[in-house]
Amino acid sequence: MKTSMNWLREYTDLRMDDAAFQEGMIRTGTAVERMEPLDGGMQGVVVGRVLNCVAHENSDHLHVCMVDAGQGEPLQIVCGAPNVREGQLVPVALVGSTLPGGQQIKAGKLRGVASYGMLCSATELQVPQELYPSVGAEGLLIFQEEYAPGIDVRRIFRLDDTVVDVEVLANRPDCLSVWGLAREAAAVFNIPFRLPAMDYSQAPGALEDHVRVRVENTELCPRYAGKVITDVRVGPSPLWMRAYLHAAGMRSINNIVDITNFVMLETGHPMHAFDLEQVRGQQIIVRKAKPGEHLTTLDGKKHALAGTELLICDQQGPTGLAGIMGGLESEITEHTKSIFFECAAFDRTNTRISARALGIRTEASGRFERGVSPSTVLEALNRACHLVEQLDAGKVVAGHIDIYPQPLSPVTLHTTAARLAAPTGVAFTTDETENILKRLHFEVVRQGDALTITAPAYRQDIEQEADLCEEVLRLAGYERIPSTLLRGETPPGGDSQSRLRRKRLTGLLTGLGYDEIINFSFFGQKQLDSLNLPAEDPRLKALRIRNPLGEDTALMRTTLMPDMLKVLSLNMNHGNQEARLYEFGTLFDVSTRTQEGLVAERPALSMGCYGNQQDFYSLRDALLTLLSQTGVPFTIQTAQEPFLHPGRSAMILSQDQPIAVLGEVHTDTLEVYDMPERTWIAQVDLEALWAQASPLDRVQDLPRYPAVNRDIALVLPEKQQLQPVMDAIRRAGGKLLEDVQLFDVYRGVQLGESRKSAAFSLTFRAADHTLDEQEIAAAMDKVVRSAKAQFDAEVRS
Repeated sequence: MKTSMNWLREYTDLRMDDAAFQEGMIRTGTAVERMEPLDGGMQGVVVGRVLNCVAHENSDHLHVCMVDAGQGEPLQIVCGAPNVREGQLVPVALVGSTLPGGQQIKAGKLRGVASYGMLCSATELQVPQELYPSVGAEGLLIFQEEYAPGIDVRRIFRLDDTVVDVEVLANRPDCLSVWGLAREAAAVFNIPFRLPAMDYSQAPGALEDHVRVRVENTELCPRYAGKVITDVRVGPSPLWMRAYLHAAGMRSINNIVDITNFVMLETGHPMHAFDLEQVRGQQIIVRKAKPGEHLTTLDGKKHALAGTELLICDQQGPTGLAGIMGGLESEITEHTKSIFFECAAFDRTNTRISARALGIRTEASGRFERGVSPSTVLEALNRACHLVEQLDAGKVVAGHIDIYPQPLSPVTLHTTAARLAAPTGVAFTTDETENILKRLHFEVVRQGDALTITAPAYRQDIEQEADLCEEVLRLAGYERIPSTLLRGETPPGGDSQSRLRRKRLTGLLTGLGYDEIINFSFFGQKQLDSLNLPAEDPRLKALRIRNPLGEDTALMRTTLMPDMLKVLSLNMNHGNQEARLYEFGTLFDVSTRTQEGLVAERPALSMGCYGNQQDFYSLRDALLTLLSQTGVPFTIQTAQEPFLHPGRSAMILSQDQPIAVLGEVHTDTLEVYDMPERTWIAQVDLEALWAQASPLDRVQDLPRYPAVNRDIALVLPEKQQLQPVMDAIRRAGGKLLEDVQLFDVYRGVQLGESRKSAAFSLTFRAADHTLDEQEIAAAMDKVVRSAKAQFDAEVRS
């Protein structure tokens, strides 16, 4: 939060310099980020009166002026502004002065005529239009009031001030106000704090004749108050108010709007002013939005409402987003004659969710999100009415609206100074504790050593003794905490089982030549749609993020495939000839909930590759290596995934439980991702994999007798899957068959259109003797007969 040091001094006597103020506030827990002079480094610029103005004899646009700048003798200054006239009061930069930005003013000659200074425009002085009206860069800034020549212009523009930028922590929403910071400073430096005047006169009349209010949702709006102002005179605000708003980074609009902004900055209570002539039916209704409703806010943007937002409505529909931004229809204009001042407390959680969902961030929403005390609403409303009378901006109608069905009770705690001191190691006396708490505006009733402490209404962060302990300690001084040696033991750390398992797989994949990639845990609907999944596929039911960074990061991932394809495409289109990649990620399953009611999360692994040395079998072998090294038994069957080639994909199962799916990417999917080369991808369910894994703690003796290899090529029907054939070969080979591997699939004219040849390598070995040819021939004969009987296979000669 930004504010002015002079504004703080309105409520407490801060006589120290800026550095001492910053140090004291930081030392007690208020983070003063920066303190910057408001003048931007301007020095030596004063008020001057143009005594004489004649045209420059050697120029068609320059003027030679004699200016009284309060320096004794008039100064001759050459000026090029088109609006310079004799008798005007203007800013004069004297020789040796500095303009904002660091420009130094020196004496010189313009077209042969000496010039001893510079007449300045508002742009050159960095004085915005809302602070002091001018013609900007088109000409000189001309003072409309009467000032004595020689007066420093910084005093006139109220730039002889310092902007203090404070980072307010989430637990101190009361410090998001000038009063809050002034109270805090007064407590830190042990000086009095004073509130400004809040009294005002009331005009006769019945408030009910102007407006009626109904709050339908008191849970989201625990307090709603308002006042009616008639005979409104909309106009510019006085310079002192414009200057304070300018220091806080806000633009002056008009006196009515400025009052609401001023009170928000001063008290921490956001306010809104409704033009009563635009309130249809003279009725204000506070209710939740209806799905499908629309509202155009003050910034001119039209918003579709989801039905969770809290609205301020009139009889015909929404006129504002409660706690966020008013509607365009009821804004204050120069034609406004009567207004309704709204000051309320809205639920912080709903305000935050609604503001994020609609992409709106305002000063008001920021304060409501932190928490605005319902107990001090009328205080802010009375201050606004006082300012209306002070600025002669209208008449305050007698009475007020105040809907507060469940008033908050003050927080009262019973403790002793010793109990508050115990957690800190600092010995606080009862007198010291009482003094500090009273400086912080707590009510303290003392009975011996016992203290009954009541927190101020605006301190919503005070809930328990620990909060009081912190308050006393920070003002007493953190440096009073005694130094102690570190006690206890530091236990040895260790990796969790999940991290150890991941490290194991990482080592295997790295050894296989794969490189790891890392993506976000969310993706977009377009990426999910690129897989062309059927409508009933559960992966389409992705968890939507309430406040996404963008549409491409709006969903939590239900599959790792889109991100793997995106990264492979990126590498392919940047000229990388080959890639072998893997990623560990988390899948979010909305159909399954944990015991805590949260969406289930499943760890997963994706793999992908392309290049001359890569094919379906290289990816398959990499996957089978992972399974064999983790002790997972498996079978392979055909997979049916729309983003994979129907004849070049497979699913790996263990105990009938799907473990992984792999295959060549379908040509349609390759086209979506702009991938010109054949690509293979896989995804592994790590939870299912580790559930089937067995420890590799059993070893076998090295074989003592040689193995015998035999190759066999079987001609099979084209549609025949090869995994069942391999399983049948293993069964037929019996104990002597040690291993079987598929090493070739051939199709040719001589085989026929509906036939294919699959070549297998069979390894035979006996544990107790060397096999002879007769044993091997018998085993091969069983294999051939089994294949012929089960699959209509023929041995290819």
